[in-house]
Amino acid sequence: MKILVATGPAHPLYFPVVPLAWALRAAGHEVLVTVPESFESTVSGSGLAMTPVHGPLDMGEVMALDREGRPVRVPDNDADMAAGVGAGFGRLAARTVDATVELVGRWRPDLVITDSYSFAAPAIAAGIHGVPWVKHIVGPGDLPVADAVERELAPELERLGLDKLPPPALVLDNCPPSLGDPVPGAQPVRYVPFGEPGAVPGWVHEPRTRPRLLVTLGSVQPQIGGIPMLGQMIQALASLDAELVVAVADHLVDKLGTLPDKVVAAGWISLTSVLPGCDAAVHHGGPGTMMACLAQGIPQVVVPGRGKPLEAIGRLADLGAVRHLPPADLTPQSLLDSCRTLLEDTGHAKRAMEVREEIARQPSPGAVVPVLEDLVLRYRTA
Repeated sequence: MKILVATGPAHPLYFPVVPLAWALRAAGHEVLVTVPESFESTVSGSGLAMTPVHGPLDMGEVMALDREGRPVRVPDNDADMAAGVGAGFGRLAARTVDATVELVGRWRPDLVITDSYSFAAPAIAAGIHGVPWVKHIVGPGDLPVADAVERELAPELERLGLDKLPPPALVLDNCPPSLGDPVPGAQPVRYVPFGEPGAVPGWVHEPRTRPRLLVTLGSVQPQIGGIPMLGQMIQALASLDAELVVAVADHLVDKLGTLPDKVVAAGWISLTSVLPGCDAAVHHGGPGTMMACLAQGIPQVVVPGRGKPLEAIGRLADLGAVRHLPPADLTPQSLLDSCRTLLEDTGHAKRAMEVREEIARQPSPGAVVPVLEDLVLRYRTA
C-alpha cells in the first residue's frame, strides 16, 4: 500500500502518528509524509520520507492572524478556545488544500492518515479522489474543532464543489478508557511515545539518592509569556529534597535567571529520552506530555491552561495518578505542597503504573496495520 501521512507543522500533531507510520513501514508499505516545508527537519529526524505541501509556514502566525492578517481575539474560555483553534486550522487548510489535492491526485495513495486537528485539507483531497482517510486522535481532550474548521473553509469547499468535509473512514483513538469515554466506533491503538532522536544523557541511567522531578510548560507556553511562571515554579521547587530537570527551548534557558544547584539539566529535552530517569513531573497539562508520563508510569502535578484535557485530568486525579492544581490555586506554596505529596505518597506512583499497564494492553500500532489493510481492501472492492 501507499500511505500518505498529512499533518500540521507542530510536534504535538505529528509525534503521536509517527509510531503508526513506522509500523506501516515495517509491514512493507510505502509511507510519505506531507507537511509545510518548515517542518522538514523534524520529519527527516523521524526517519520518514517527506514532501512539502506548502512553503515555510509558522503555525503561531496561522493561529494568531485571520486571513487578512489581522490579530484574532485570544479566547478566554474553553468554548471560544475550540472555535478559535478550529478557525486557525481552517486557515491552515485554506493554505494547503490545493497542493494537497494535487499531491493525492498525482501520487495516488491507497490511504490518507491525518491527525485530529489538521485533517481538513487531507480529508478534502481524499474525498475528491475517492481515497479513504483515517483520523488519528493525538491525545486526551481533543477540542471539538470540526464545525469551526468547516465554517472557516466555506469558500474553499464551495469552490471545490463540496458542501461539507468528507467524513473519515475510521478514527484511531490512542487514549486508554480511564482518560475518558472512547470515541464511538473508534479503533483503539496504543499510545507509543515518540521524541526527537538523540543521545540519552548519562544521568538518566545513573543511580540516584533522591527523587528527580521533570518541570516543563511545554513548547508553546514559554514562547508566549510563560517564562516568568516557569522560573517561579523552579525557584519554589528548589526547597524540595529532589533533583530538577527543566524542559524548555534552549534559547529561553538564560531568561530563567540563575538556576538552583538542584537543576541537573535544562534545555530542549526529548521526553522519551529523559523520563525513564525521572520519578515525577509537574507540567501544563499538554496531552503529549501527560501521555508520555503515563506511558512511563510517572505520577504528575498538572497545572492546566485553557484548552487542556480537563475531563481526562479530572479522571486521573480521581484515580490518584495525578494531582490537579488549577491555575487559580497556583502559588509557590501550593505547588511545593503538591509536589512533595506526589513524591512522598507512594499511592500516586502505584496508580500511575496502573494506567501505564492499561496503555500497554491497548493494541499496538503494529496490531492496527491489518485493520488498515482490511479498510483499503474494502474500498478497492466496493
